[in-house]
Amino acid sequence: MAVIRRAALTSQNDYAVRSLAEDIVGGLPSKDFLSEYLAIYYYVLSRTRYSRDPRTVELVRSPSLVAKELAAGKIPSLDCDDMAALICALILAVGGQCRIVTVAFRDMFYRGQRQYSHVFAQAREPRSGRWITLDPVAGGRTDEMHGRVVAERFWPVA
Repeated sequence: MAVIRRAALTSQNDYAVRSLAEDIVGGLPSKDFLSEYLAIYYYVLSRTRYSRDPRTVELVRSPSLVAKELAAGKIPSLDCDDMAALICALILAVGGQCRIVTVAFRDMFYRGQRQYSHVFAQAREPRSGRWITLDPVAGGRTDEMHGRVVAERFWPVA
């Protein structure tokens, strides 16, 4: 999880990430934070493709490299941790607060450690203080997918 958090934190100040974030939220009213977060979510949902990592490797793609691909008109293939890192970097780039959530859908343990199989981002809406789930992998099935969660863990990105 440290790799995903570090990727988001490092990329928030990258010019390509900030520029992409400004393009995404540019047409929204100032200080409409919920709309900004939803615009970022829908942008990632509509302009990336979900693809699993290779069987024996956990790849984490830098949000700054993904932002450059998106700016060039490409449709990057990302897995859930790549999407979570990208969304967090974009949220941070517009001054928001985010966290990464890991979830388990089954009670699986390895050497006494719970095994989590999915990751997504949440953004904190500053007026209400509520955490907004931003999970492009679940898409329109967020409630259904998250209804199967047996355990979750929160990782602040700060």
